[in-house]
Amino acid sequence: MVQKLRGPALSHTIRNYIKSYIIKHKLRAGDPLPSENQLADDLGVGRSSVREAVKALQSLGIIEARHGNGLFVREWNLDPVLETLEYGLEFNTKSLGELLDIRMWLESAVMDDVVQIIDPATIARLEDLLATWEAQVRAGDFDDAAIDEDFHCTLYGSLGNETMLKLFEVFWIAFETFEQDPPTVEKKLDNVNRHRAVVEAVKRGDAEVAKQELVGTYEGLRRIIKARTAASKAPQPQ
Repeated sequence: MVQKLRGPALSHTIRNYIKSYIIKHKLRAGDPLPSENQLADDLGVGRSSVREAVKALQSLGIIEARHGNGLFVREWNLDPVLETLEYGLEFNTKSLGELLDIRMWLESAVMDDVVQIIDPATIARLEDLLATWEAQVRAGDFDDAAIDEDFHCTLYGSLGNETMLKLFEVFWIAFETFEQDPPTVEKKLDNVNRHRAVVEAVKRGDAEVAKQELVGTYEGLRRIIKARTAASKAPQPQ
């Protein structure tokens, strides 16, 4: 039956076969898959058809090809989502604002659980991050995206939801290339203090205030996105 298929239908069938193989054999991230030659023999198709299907699964983040070692199952990831977002956001600032809203809604929605679950050790790590962050800004180093991301991942890491953290990573990368206003020490310190207010509210067990302070950390970015969205809609001079 497979041999009679051609083009996209054949590639689709081979992709489904490989995905079914992974599920049937209960393979996990890092486990090896049959070689392209073996897959071609098993299905009775040409190796070029298998290679095409393999490349498609690689682009979807399902498998990876290690040079000289063969095919392996990849850890579950959101790479395809990220690639689509990065491409689409190049053309549509409004979508960037909507993505930011989704991120805020998600972070606010889980804050009640964070307040209930977070432990003193995590609070201490957050406070250490804030101290490092403030010192970095006062030293004139405004490249703080990594420590900002670390703060949010530490705050929500206590929930033990790996999928949510992967989604947050997608958000961070999507916003990484967005050109913001020129930074100043005052603006950066204000951002640090807003994050500190989130931690203080969490320490008190006040989820509602923590949510309000969290939204405040995004005010500057929301304002810039809103202004640029409006500018992109304005009539262009002839």
